[in-house]
Amino acid sequence: MRTKTSKSTKKLMTAALVFAGLIFGGMYQQSQSASLTNVSVTLSNSRLSYSGVLAAGNTTGSSQVILNTTVGAWPSTTSAQLVSGDVLGIGDASTITSYTITSVDSASTVNVSPVLEATDANAGDIVISTQSATHTVRFTTANAIANGSIRVLVPAVSDNANAQDGLPDSGNFDFGNTAPTVTCPADITGYDFIDSNSPTTPSINDGTSSPSSVTIDGQDYHAFECEYTGAGAIGTAFDGTSNGAIVINNLINPSPKAAHSTGLADTYRIIIQHLNSGASVQDSTTTSIGVIEAVRVTASVAPQITFQISGVASSTSACGATTDVSTTAAAVPLGELSISAFTNAAQALSVSTNATNGYAVTARANDQLGRDAGLCSGDNTGANCIPDATGNNLLMSHTAPARWDSTTYKGFGFSLEDVNTSGLTPDFEYDTTSGNCSGGSYCARQFADSEDGQVAQRIFYSSSVADEHNLYVCYRAVISSTQAAGDYENHIIYTATATF
Repeated sequence: MRTKTSKSTKKLMTAALVFAGLIFGGMYQQSQSASLTNVSVTLSNSRLSYSGVLAAGNTTGSSQVILNTTVGAWPSTTSAQLVSGDVLGIGDASTITSYTITSVDSASTVNVSPVLEATDANAGDIVISTQSATHTVRFTTANAIANGSIRVLVPAVSDNANAQDGLPDSGNFDFGNTAPTVTCPADITGYDFIDSNSPTTPSINDGTSSPSSVTIDGQDYHAFECEYTGAGAIGTAFDGTSNGAIVINNLINPSPKAAHSTGLADTYRIIIQHLNSGASVQDSTTTSIGVIEAVRVTASVAPQITFQISGVASSTSACGATTDVSTTAAAVPLGELSISAFTNAAQALSVSTNATNGYAVTARANDQLGRDAGLCSGDNTGANCIPDATGNNLLMSHTAPARWDSTTYKGFGFSLEDVNTSGLTPDFEYDTTSGNCSGGSYCARQFADSEDGQVAQRIFYSSSVADEHNLYVCYRAVISSTQAAGDYENHIIYTATATF
């Protein structure tokens, strides 16, 4: 008689493994009246496990592992079944040490962390990497079978110890050291599934006896069973949507079959059976699944930095002022300068880089603005040179910003505005109100002057990677009444440097 227990967690009655000699062969001679329909088994991870050995030439303390690639010698003879991040077990039959693959160099070599221990560098030492998967079993019943069970059969090796040792088996699924966790569907009309918490020893029929492994046509199977009470029903879909599916967790995927071809899936037949109350098979359907190598995608990323200068149209708000002229990427045409009003212009600078330590952008001028691009020696304030501005308090320099919002103080200078607060750090901004810029509405600085021996000065930077860090450089000029008429010119060099 069946005993019903708590149904808070519906789990599969997990089959114990036995030698093939203990199988009741006559059980499978029952004629089958129909096939289950809409049968599928989905693996959450279809990767092959790795089962091979070390080649000669491995060294204690090395991070490189040399694999035996002799075809046919072991199930796995190529690193194609391995990817970075996999756990690699290396050792002998008694002790296996876990390592993590850091890179796959070739078909015969991988790198691991930590380095090889003294006992794990011998030719012929076992090398394994297990891949486990969740099997989601979906099906639709063909007949109403009272007080029956649903059984899922998964291929296993015939040796009981090898079938449940936690090591990948060539051409078969390993049960693992710990029984898989399996969940049966929730109860519905006609199907009241028995909780596997009682009894603790699973079976194929009444919950009290064993064995429960199965052999069909010479192939052994792990057997997993969901027993139920109730009348059953025709055409009930256990598909994970209409009703629950059967879910088997943590079976270990096979290592390659003999004569496996890389890139060609090894296929396996999974059998789903509907049994009656006497444990005889009434309905059965076989489906296939494939297990194959993962596709390892590799790419190289070079150190990169992109630096762009763009023009800004007139009448644009930049650095708290409205630009008077339009600029291009290569020119700032300030036009006719005024004695009584500032002329404002701007350019946009943009930086992108994958440098983990960020970047810095510097600026320097070749000279002051000279008439007809002529030489302006030192801090020339003659009529033929537009001088670098000194600010309201005469404290502005190429290294120190200062307040400059009065046209009384003549010259040429620049300010900065972080356009999108994107992670860059300006060395100062137009609205800085500390230090020499206190009390003002516009903070500015001179460009470093190469002619006067001044080195390029940083204007903004970032300490990390950058994706389109954007900044306005704002140019400002006002002239004195003694400035000679003519055309004035200099040039500014911006340099972006990444730190990788």
